[in-house]
Amino acid sequence: MLIRRAVTPPLAACATLATLLALGGCSLVERAQGSDGTADPAPTASQATPTPEHSTAKPRGRTSTSTVTAGDVVLEVSSRKAAEVREDELGPGTRTVTLDLAPGRTARLALTSPGALDVDSDGSVTVLDGNGTPVAALSPPEPAEDAAADAPRIDVTEIDATRAQVELDDRSAGAGADEPVRTTPLTLTFVVGTQAIEGMSWGENEGGRSLAVDPADWARHAGEAGLDLIRTQLVAAEPEADSDTMEHQLVCHALGAADKETWNLEPWRPDVGLILTATAHCNPV
Repeated sequence: MLIRRAVTPPLAACATLATLLALGGCSLVERAQGSDGTADPAPTASQATPTPEHSTAKPRGRTSTSTVTAGDVVLEVSSRKAAEVREDELGPGTRTVTLDLAPGRTARLALTSPGALDVDSDGSVTVLDGNGTPVAALSPPEPAEDAAADAPRIDVTEIDATRAQVELDDRSAGAGADEPVRTTPLTLTFVVGTQAIEGMSWGENEGGRSLAVDPADWARHAGEAGLDLIRTQLVAAEPEADSDTMEHQLVCHALGAADKETWNLEPWRPDVGLILTATAHCNPV
């Protein structure tokens, strides 16, 4: 049975990941395993992740709605200024969404096709079908590369099972109480994708069989939701990948070697846990 396990934002290197995990704990491990060491089941459309307390104010003023269709997934993006949607810019099945949002204002995301939205801790969003299986991913909204270093923080929160909102803080991170509220709109971009893997093939590597996985570039950088979709499509195509050692190698690559040409996963490698897999540069022996 497929288990959705969580992933933390990418780190510079596996060794850094291991140190952070050892010292401070990690939501990846906590969400991947329950207190008894077993995996938590995936939320379904009828059993959505509990909604934290947060502001759900509607976008102020007149709003425009843009429809994003990726495969069988249909989303509506509502904001004061209509979002721009570009098709297949980052590969088949992708939609690149750009919107302008002023600090203190919100944009709404609404799933109108069957299923549910699962907002992850890093601001990415997993789209689930009626059985709780990931079928699409939304990368965390990011400002343009030339955005000021003190740009407002971007928050993505869940409203209910099929709706989420994107909001900019009124003040930039670190702003003092006496500093004026920022009003300049910020251009944000996120990717909606349904095809997370471009290819995979079995071969021989070191001590035995090796599965070379080539995730789509957008999915490599789509945070927790991207990894959810990569894992789902990997296990659906290669059930042998649904093991603890292959899972730890997969997460290790996602965190510390996301840009590696292929993520090489070996079923014969011992299951030593995520921390030791990371310290072994994803290749425990």
